[in-house]
Amino acid sequence: MQNSFPFIDILIFGVIAIFLIFRLKNILGTKTGFEETNVNEKNKDKQFTNVVPLKSNKDNVVDLELNKISNIDPNFDVNDFLSGSKNFFEMVLESFVSGNLENIKNFTKPSVFKSFKSAIDDRNKEQETLVIDLKSIKENKITKATITKTSIKLSVTFETFQLRALMDKNDQIIDGDPENEILVKDEWVFEKKINDNNPNWTLVETRSN
Repeated sequence: MQNSFPFIDILIFGVIAIFLIFRLKNILGTKTGFEETNVNEKNKDKQFTNVVPLKSNKDNVVDLELNKISNIDPNFDVNDFLSGSKNFFEMVLESFVSGNLENIKNFTKPSVFKSFKSAIDDRNKEQETLVIDLKSIKENKITKATITKTSIKLSVTFETFQLRALMDKNDQIIDGDPENEILVKDEWVFEKKINDNNPNWTLVETRSN
């Protein structure tokens, strides 16, 4: 009978151990392999809901070039340049419509100035009237920056809403519509010499898309 007591003690301790194990499971929980998957799925959903759109490679390249320009010319400021290009864009349109290019002559490459003047001369010869009413500027953005040893070139895209029409000497519409706005996309290229003391940029090329 005495030899049976150790077995009873072992049995009691075993019951106590099993009881403690179940209590710990209830308190702490168990890992079955599904918990990690669920966490990953939650993180995955969280990542998708917090996605931040990245700039395109083209935008990043332009930004890098603009930073280089700032190093070359500490006075260069992107916002000031865009504001100036916007004002100049409006000035060129007004001068081209009126037929008086004197205000833009010193800021325009001779070949570009000659092209403007030739178009005005043709219009006057045919006694035609050009109407351009700039309603709003949707976008004014630097899309390309080129740096050489001697100069800096910046391509600027203008997206504008305009009323445009060309009328003959009898005020009959040849082209366009003076009543309906259209979206006009232009790309202008401005250039500045690196070692030139002149702070002004020069319009060296114009393109319409």
